[in-house]
Amino acid sequence: MDVLALLADGFAASISPLNLMIVLIGVTVGIFIGAMPGLGSVNGVAIVLPLTFIVPPGSAIILLAAIYYGAMYGGAISSILLGIPGASTAVATTFDGRPMAQKGEAGLALIVAAVASFIGGTISVLLFTIFAVPLADMALAFGPAEEFALVLLAFTTFVGLGGDDILKTIVMICLGLVLSTVGLDIISGEPRLIFGDLPGFYSGISFLVLAIGVYGVGEVLYTIETSRNAPMVTP
Repeated sequence: MDVLALLADGFAASISPLNLMIVLIGVTVGIFIGAMPGLGSVNGVAIVLPLTFIVPPGSAIILLAAIYYGAMYGGAISSILLGIPGASTAVATTFDGRPMAQKGEAGLALIVAAVASFIGGTISVLLFTIFAVPLADMALAFGPAEEFALVLLAFTTFVGLGGDDILKTIVMICLGLVLSTVGLDIISGEPRLIFGDLPGFYSGISFLVLAIGVYGVGEVLYTIETSRNAPMVTP
């Protein structure tokens, strides 16, 4: 009951005119940030972090949350319209949203993404609020064996979703494991797989950079190939 009472107090504070205006501004800024490939929700929150010092503490938390959720949806805009995910969470949107945009249904894809983002975010917040305490206890009980089993379950799920081409799925999983080892070892501190002794590889390969590179470069090359033989001149 204490959680519900605190949640009700939070809703009462969030409907004040100042906080509603902050929500509107934060969501708008977050959508623009999320639509830019390479930024994402985390970088968006980091960019506007200094602005939290000029507003009350409660409004600052609301501003960061609004920017985060706006950026989460903004990543779907570039995924649908350009085929380049604005964030790692928008990679799956590329599978269905981009083909719809190519069929002239970009508006419908954006609406579906917005509605699905709202419904999924609302349900996840409610469930997390209700089950936060037992989930925390379960997470603290996880050890090396449970973490290995969870990762193994994820890999087997990938193989199952990969369709008939199981070999390609396994090869890509192994390639992802190899790329994840690039950087400094978290235990010994020794460098691993530093290509060409470039300093940038010491911090590892970010999944967001890799996802944007894979989808973005492929989409750019496909666009060049399809438009090379059919130039268009607009007056």
